[in-house]
Amino acid sequence: MTGPEVPRPRRSPRGAAGFVAAVVALTAAGLAVAGALGGVRPGTEVTGTPSGAVASVGAPSPSASPVPDVPVPDVPVVAATPPPVAAATATAPVRVALPARGIEVPVDPVGVDGTGRMEVPPLAERGGWYRFGADPGDAAGTTVVAAHVDSVASGGAGPFARLVEVRAGDRVDVTLADGTVRGYTVQEVTRVPKSEARWPDVFTRDGPARLALVTCGGSFDRDARSYSDNVLVLATPAGA
Repeated sequence: MTGPEVPRPRRSPRGAAGFVAAVVALTAAGLAVAGALGGVRPGTEVTGTPSGAVASVGAPSPSASPVPDVPVPDVPVVAATPPPVAAATATAPVRVALPARGIEVPVDPVGVDGTGRMEVPPLAERGGWYRFGADPGDAAGTTVVAAHVDSVASGGAGPFARLVEVRAGDRVDVTLADGTVRGYTVQEVTRVPKSEARWPDVFTRDGPARLALVTCGGSFDRDARSYSDNVLVLATPAGA
């Protein structure tokens, strides 16, 4: 699956000036599990109330500034430069779990690859946190975690294949590098055709603090080696 596109915020990420637009690379290569998420109709909201801020999922790309453009799921790719090395922070997410749905994945910090797409761990059992975006503890901005719905390396579907089962009100627990856990409450779950994704609305470092979980969905095109849609889960800090 390929990932979402993001706009460049005015705020500098972790010592680097500016923000980066990129693309999340979440493409699955012709697996038997392809199409496992086809039960939801494209372009329709799975649950929750969609907000004008999220219309679809696309692909982010880095800029020529010290910070790379942001990657996203199947969307146009913008020219990017290699991402700088970001220093580890105590509030970096290392694990995401949705207990009610049996979803749990370890999370690795990722940036942008040479094609301008957001990197995603090759194993569907692991998620990637866009390290040039917001930390879970930040007062503003979106923390983005993406994972393959399935992968050749995994030989089948990963935990995020069950994101279509998530419902508004579900709890998300995000474990940070310092061992603390931050809770989120799911507000909406949407499946969006990749051609209609608006990643700039998702990859933001301003606006309300929230968590975005992204994977692929819909039908699988074996020739294009890509799914037709992206599944996007948006959650806000518990108690907010």
